[in-house]
Amino acid sequence: MGAEARRVDREAIEQSFASAGWEIDRSFSEYLIIGHNGDSLSILAYPESRETTEDPVFELIDHERNLTYRVQETLPPQPAAQILREHGQQPPEESDDSRL
Repeated sequence: MGAEARRVDREAIEQSFASAGWEIDRSFSEYLIIGHNGDSLSILAYPESRETTEDPVFELIDHERNLTYRVQETLPPQPAAQILREHGQQPPEESDDSRL
């Protein structure tokens, strides 16, 4: 996939986030597409979600409760919060080999 196609895909994902009511956070734009609700909720699109021909996978995050849930559609913040309350799980802990 060329740079032009990735840029268009990025713009389409950012537009879908904005249309659903998320504010775009460009602080990690080289690595992620991030939408946030101005509070404790975020929606993320990882680079690999733009490189597949299948439906993209987005990660919903409730930072306050430390919950995540993956979805295949861009949801507005309110339904995302409800899904996280009902189905969210704590992210798996990463192993820290430096403590061994």
